[in-house]
Amino acid sequence: LQSRGSLGLTPAMSTQASFQRHKLLAAQHEGSAQIWLEDSSAILRKVATGGSVGSPEATATKAIRHAIAQQRLAVREYREASRLRPRDADTKDRLRSACAVMRSLQAAIDGPKPKPLRRFLAHYNLSIRYWDLGKVKQALVEAERACEELRKQQLPCGCAEHNLLLMAQVHSEFKGEHQRLQEALERAPEAVGPNYELGIHYFDKRMLLRAEAQLRYTREKARAASSLQLVEQDRQLMQGEEDLWPGYDGKKAKRMVTLLEDVEDDLDFVVGLREHWCVEEEAGKSDELQATGIRDGARPHLLPCLHRRYSQDTAACDCWWSDICNASNVNLYAEAPKRPQTPKRPQSAPTRRRR
Repeated sequence: LQSRGSLGLTPAMSTQASFQRHKLLAAQHEGSAQIWLEDSSAILRKVATGGSVGSPEATATKAIRHAIAQQRLAVREYREASRLRPRDADTKDRLRSACAVMRSLQAAIDGPKPKPLRRFLAHYNLSIRYWDLGKVKQALVEAERACEELRKQQLPCGCAEHNLLLMAQVHSEFKGEHQRLQEALERAPEAVGPNYELGIHYFDKRMLLRAEAQLRYTREKARAASSLQLVEQDRQLMQGEEDLWPGYDGKKAKRMVTLLEDVEDDLDFVVGLREHWCVEEEAGKSDELQATGIRDGARPHLLPCLHRRYSQDTAACDCWWSDICNASNVNLYAEAPKRPQTPKRPQSAPTRRRR
């Protein structure tokens, strides 16, 4: 030690001395934080009495941020002291108290956290997508889950409840008609008439994607039937037969041509509605994705309510959506915090029984 002192070197600080030093520094930082908080309180009292000038709110906020910085340094020092003396109860208590003060100060600066509604948004949009695909049970389940997410946050259900009620009502009203058309198709799967009626049935229920798919299928069946009639007619004319084949009917051919025109018109109309109702409104979406319903961004948007497909009186929907967007305590894109998973106990190996 004498040789180290002669060289100007100091001996290493002992663990006890380092422990006491960290606690002393932590207490000093806590004292500085308290001074900054007192300055902030004095500024706010002046605001209450009307004797302040300039921007006192900004000055008070700045003082609180300085207090948070000092409190954070105190927490760090207490953690170092607790690492050196992990069994010291007083240090642990001081560390917990300092962390609680820092969290309360940070919460005062940040304000209340907005309610996360990302899960509601997912259930809401998924319910409409399932409905457009003709999957009634899944759509009802997702619509009910969307309402539950809003009830958890103590928010009005609004359009989520509109969707749930409309889905249940429409499904109940058209259940008998749907069963009749399904039985007709089981008897004659290739018949054009029942297939076309089924497409119109899906449109009446506003299941746009399913209606479009059914109408496209009907168009293919109608084209195939019309082509078969023309081929058979040309074959008989080439053979010089005076009388056309018994299955050929001019009126039936005209009806098939008219049916094809009606299907094409219906398809164009449904595609236009699908692009309006089934695609999330998102600025900057590429043209290739506009007609698919695929989201190419990280921020999903709420799909239009099903009530808009049945009625032009959308004042209630507009009011609910405006309240949700303007609420400062709501965030449609924030996810709910995940619950911590409890670790599973390792299973012991089975023991063999001795014979």
